[in-house]
Amino acid sequence: MTFSTPSSTKSTIENIVNDEKFAQIYIPDENAVQLLDNERTIMNVKHGLSGCALGIHSYSSGIHSVRIRVDIGNPVLGIRSRNIPPIPDKYCWGSYSVSPSTYGWQKDYGRLLNGRIDGYELKQILNNMKRDSHVYTITLNCDEHRLSILNEDTKEQDEMEVDVAHAPLPWCLYVGLHRHLTRISLI
Repeated sequence: MTFSTPSSTKSTIENIVNDEKFAQIYIPDENAVQLLDNERTIMNVKHGLSGCALGIHSYSSGIHSVRIRVDIGNPVLGIRSRNIPPIPDKYCWGSYSVSPSTYGWQKDYGRLLNGRIDGYELKQILNNMKRDSHVYTITLNCDEHRLSILNEDTKEQDEMEVDVAHAPLPWCLYVGLHRHLTRISLI
């Protein structure tokens, strides 16, 4: 049984998202990625091309957690505004991750805040994500405009505030595929 408190608009119940899928793919060559496992696994199969994938769900309130396994590669794991389409940056090898509204973590590089690498946190995050075949939980707290990541294998974690002026709600899951071979699965 669920109870609601009229004086509070913030949820403390975490929704574990088990039915997320990769819905929209942005890549310069449609043959550069493969969707597998009922659109729950994405593979970048052409070296040298950047791309990205957005999840099917839109998140505008509450707390939602998505589990992701990174089998190989250095993807960006995070969110972006559903209503702001990603655009490739021609000065950054066509990366979609450096477009405005992207928030998350790039494996082996660091935090992304509104599409920009946060150099201050770079060294700490570098040590946290240099592993393949690890499982990460991304938690979207829409009510408090926060995003967090937990490496389930090492228990290392990080959290950031999302500026809704740059990434207005609703949000969607965002996975950035860089120029190296990458395989990511939603679990």
